[in-house]
Amino acid sequence: MLKIKLFNPQHPLEHQELELSDHRLKDDGCLIGNSPSCGLMLPSIKVQEIHAKLFTEKGKYYFQDLTEQGTTQYNDEPIKNKQSYPLETDDIIRIGEFVLIIDGLPIKRKSKFSKKKKNNNSSSQSSHKRTLQNIKTLARRNRRSQDKKIESNEQPSPSIPKPISTVNHSQSVSVSPSTASLLPEVKKAKEPTSNTSNTVENQTSFTTVNHPMLNGIKWWAKGELTVRCLNIIQDTSDVKTFRFVANSPTLFNYKPGQFVTLKLNINDKIIKRAYSISSTPSRPHTLEITVKRVPAPIDIPDAPPGLVSNWLHDHLKVGDEITLTGPSGKFTCVDNNASKLLFISAGSGITPMMSMSRWALDTVANRDIVFLHSARTPRDIIYRKELESMAANYSNFHLALNITRNAVSEPWWGFTGRLNEVLLPAICPDFKDRVIYVCGPDGFMKGVKNLVNSLGFSMENYYQESFGSSKKKQSSSRKKNDNLPVVKTDKHITNNAYSITPKSVTSENDNTSYSVVFAKSGKEVLCDEQMSLLDLAEQEMIDIDCSCRSGGCGSCKVKKLEGEIRYDGDPDGLDPNDQEEGYILACIAYPQGKVIIDV
Repeated sequence: MLKIKLFNPQHPLEHQELELSDHRLKDDGCLIGNSPSCGLMLPSIKVQEIHAKLFTEKGKYYFQDLTEQGTTQYNDEPIKNKQSYPLETDDIIRIGEFVLIIDGLPIKRKSKFSKKKKNNNSSSQSSHKRTLQNIKTLARRNRRSQDKKIESNEQPSPSIPKPISTVNHSQSVSVSPSTASLLPEVKKAKEPTSNTSNTVENQTSFTTVNHPMLNGIKWWAKGELTVRCLNIIQDTSDVKTFRFVANSPTLFNYKPGQFVTLKLNINDKIIKRAYSISSTPSRPHTLEITVKRVPAPIDIPDAPPGLVSNWLHDHLKVGDEITLTGPSGKFTCVDNNASKLLFISAGSGITPMMSMSRWALDTVANRDIVFLHSARTPRDIIYRKELESMAANYSNFHLALNITRNAVSEPWWGFTGRLNEVLLPAICPDFKDRVIYVCGPDGFMKGVKNLVNSLGFSMENYYQESFGSSKKKQSSSRKKNDNLPVVKTDKHITNNAYSITPKSVTSENDNTSYSVVFAKSGKEVLCDEQMSLLDLAEQEMIDIDCSCRSGGCGSCKVKKLEGEIRYDGDPDGLDPNDQEEGYILACIAYPQGKVIIDV
């Protein structure tokens, strides 16, 4: 266990005490930088995306600078790039404006700076020792000042909102060993003591991350949070961006490209919907979603228009409060070290691409981006002015816009027509050398996937994201795909007196249907093999939580007691433990015989 004290001299009364487990420090170690993917995140423009790392080897602890310039200091001495430096108690590491002090090792060693050295009158060494001693004295003075402040119950200045600090000076904070987010271990914020804030805080249950504190502001990284609408921006005639801020001073932490799930009360019914975050974690004080108004499908005129999207457009006002949960999703370029990216989007699928692009440019990440967006007309291009400004100001951001309809009474000098085998190489000649991220309507993504595959692109470097694919009628023309995964259950379970023997039946129109049992609800109904279990439950007025409707968020997780299902897509919202325990995602699960689910 490696103990570290971390503080910023610009905020001397605030510091953190961290504990990094040996398990976390093995292999690649704990990365340090300003990227959300780092185990120790230092939010500063002076700190690079991946700046350094702490690691253990053969029972000893080491520090290594990973930058090309080697700007970090070790005990007030410049260090060499990618050279490993052994760590001992009281060693001091400077990264940007941050100071890391090694506070303790498993086997406590006497500080090498406390040893008396004989016959050493060098002025440079004396100056070196005094500088280190001054740093340690300053740290002790800061701790004493902070302790006195707590004991005297000193109140903050009236001009600064009273923070609910997540730093506990009497306890150290462990760093999570998770390799997914690589963030320090999170813990719940304390309950407020002020009566005036109880109403708001009791509605807010979320997790804060112990990043370096900024004037007492807490970090939100996971869980449910009540936010207030700060601004509404009209991007196009049918697209609005909603900017949110937390009720108490909070910084939003997430990976660019992830999504949040809104929990709304519409007509006295709780509705959940997932929306990609269009803002960037490099601007953490606010969180934005960009929403397109959704009319009724042309091919299904009797289907209702987009319920939640249109409600947001018509009813949400500045100052209104809503509840969201998240962040969720694996659609992010942060976890991929590729330096050359190709973003392809259409319509509102531009939102995760915008989040990733803003992040890459803000953090000076080593990313060369080709940004290709398709819209119906020039008036329908979301973020057009900002995109053109980004392309003009950043040499590593290359913008290509194309429209699919002829521009009437609008000047247009860009690309026209749908993406094809001629247009794609013309826009991005080296597309085969890039990692491709795609987001947009289902038909658009299927077309792009088939296109790049036919052009010989390596599909292991292809990623796509979609939400809320439109519902189809029960007589949908969707064909059964024998290559999709089938989930079987060998357990024999009897629930609510229902037989466990799978039994297929035939409906009046000769389409294959199966019996689906909702055990807790006491219902047994027939389900067409082309209808998902979630759609069937909604038809029968059985409540199952849902959000993305594409297998990504895990909201519709239910336990399957018996039977076989096939998935229409990948169940990314389930972790291995859920799958071992028999859970399935109802939104993309289709019966392949009699199925019993615990709902």
